[in-house]
Amino acid sequence: MTGLLFSTTAPAAQADAEDTEKLVIMGTTDIHAYMMPYDYMNDTVDDTYGLTKVHTLVEEIRSEHENTLLLDNGDIIQGSIFGDMLALVDPVGADEPHVIMDAMNMMGYDAATLGNHEFNFGLDYLDETIAKADFPWLSANVYNDGTEDLRYDPYAIIEKVINGETLNVGVIGLVPPQIMTWDRVHLDGNVYVNEIVESAKTYVPQMKEEGADIVVAVAHSGINPAEDASENAGYQLSQVEGIDAMILGHQHNVFPGTDAYSGIDGIDVEAGTVNGVPTVMPGAWGSHLGVIELDLTNTDGQWEVAGFDSEARETAAYEPHPDMVSLVEETHEATIEYVNSPVGDTATDLNTFFSRVMDNEVVQLVNDAQLDYMEQNFASTEYEDMAMLSAAAPFRAGRGGAYTNVEEGSIAIRDVNDIYVYPNTLHVVKVNGTELHNWLERSAENFLQIDPDSSDRQYVINTDFASFDFDTIEGVEYQIDVTQPVGERIVGLTYEGEDVTEEDEFLVATNNYRAGGGGAHIDGVETVLASTDENREVIIDYIRDHDGPLEVEVTNNWSLVPFETDAQVVFESDLQGEPLADTTPFVSFVETVNDTTGLFQIHPQEHVEDGDDEDEDDRPGNRPPHAGQPGPPPHAGQPGPPPHAN
Repeated sequence: MTGLLFSTTAPAAQADAEDTEKLVIMGTTDIHAYMMPYDYMNDTVDDTYGLTKVHTLVEEIRSEHENTLLLDNGDIIQGSIFGDMLALVDPVGADEPHVIMDAMNMMGYDAATLGNHEFNFGLDYLDETIAKADFPWLSANVYNDGTEDLRYDPYAIIEKVINGETLNVGVIGLVPPQIMTWDRVHLDGNVYVNEIVESAKTYVPQMKEEGADIVVAVAHSGINPAEDASENAGYQLSQVEGIDAMILGHQHNVFPGTDAYSGIDGIDVEAGTVNGVPTVMPGAWGSHLGVIELDLTNTDGQWEVAGFDSEARETAAYEPHPDMVSLVEETHEATIEYVNSPVGDTATDLNTFFSRVMDNEVVQLVNDAQLDYMEQNFASTEYEDMAMLSAAAPFRAGRGGAYTNVEEGSIAIRDVNDIYVYPNTLHVVKVNGTELHNWLERSAENFLQIDPDSSDRQYVINTDFASFDFDTIEGVEYQIDVTQPVGERIVGLTYEGEDVTEEDEFLVATNNYRAGGGGAHIDGVETVLASTDENREVIIDYIRDHDGPLEVEVTNNWSLVPFETDAQVVFESDLQGEPLADTTPFVSFVETVNDTTGLFQIHPQEHVEDGDDEDEDDRPGNRPPHAGQPGPPPHAGQPGPPPHAN
């Protein structure tokens, strides 16, 4: 058999039930260690997600259907503080049970695919963890470095006996090749990764040769119809001959059932098909369960698909499964205790409501802590007299409606995790003036270009650009001209009052993701320190070492170039920012957008006038650029990945 016959015009309801057998494929993705319906950041129950709730739904479906498969699409061991507990805070030993694997074993998964975040804690931890699973972990495009040997099983063929006939279901796993950038510190020299579609074209025919009657692609990848899509290659994967159903993820979207992919040729957002292939993308954190029902016929030993139905089912209405609750409860309670343990005090409110339009306390704190760490570590070394800078971004600044919001008073571990979401490690890179300028130009893609001559309302934030890619660099002064096109926005870049030139060299504290090229800000620069210290721990130590309540003082070392316009230049942010707008010189509240979101206006022509008493001519950006100042870089490409490393 060379493949199955699919018809997008023949849904399951049109198939004759007397002549068909049903196979129900269930899929999870991007659980990110959210076992319980609990928001550890805010220390509160959240009934909209959790693998314990998914388990209840899975059992319901199994009670209704005789023939089922349960598959996971990766990113399950990292993402919440629950996962950090097992890997970093109180690490699980190689010979100890891993509660997430125990939970998956309890649910009876048939197979799982490695996601990009599975690699965040290193290969040893990953391999020790998945060895405790009672089911295969798959990846058809990760190879041992220097060989042609796959590191993991590329696929599994699962035998199902349906009405006395054997159905062989082939399941192939695939991961974005960008893990070589995002987790270079763990992977470089150990593995290499091929492209998703190329690998599928290699192994799907092998699966067919080995007797797979149907093939399910479980790809930790989203959907991008661009011809050269690599990270989110689900659209192109659907065109690989022999793939009969797909479980996608990585983008944290829901498919079918939302408009995220509407209007794309070949995608039916209602039927749940991509180029005719039934497909699901079940959100994140266990918010949904992907369900693909295949109606199969068997004629002379050959299976064909007579109809199908694709659905992403919400789990919010389901109760957590009591058996799994009992299983994870000890770690869950330990996590709650840990996140509420005190670190110190702050005399400053720390939030990211306006962090994408102005210098910000949260980013300032991260940069202050990283600079302090770097200065201490480079004291009495060859680097101690070099110019030291720090780069940080607002990680929780709008994606999924999430913002950092730590109020004045006591700071707990959960607050630091709210400030710095990811388990990155601190790295220091050496850059010259041109590379620094290019880094900032890439970050300036955070903004849409404003036409000051237009009187129409204009949005200033590029919401397609991830907030974790909006690095601001402490230690230099510069302005961003949002009236200019991409690559021509950074002006007045100075260090200690002198224009930055190509010959200047700087040490910049950042994280392993950015140092490895993540986000396309820098490429091929020298890493002079690749520490194993987490950026979060650096922040915790900085707060703990502070004498008395922490007072974060924003340096305002960067700002938007003032411009005059009759247009209303606006951005959306959390409604909680409305009172803050009353005390912010160049931001005002406009109107309520919905229950959680407000519309705010910036008045950049007022920023210089009202910000402080400094002479306007002496501000960064108001001096003419030095003749040797680096020019703009080429376009740096599209925004980087969803949360991983920044």
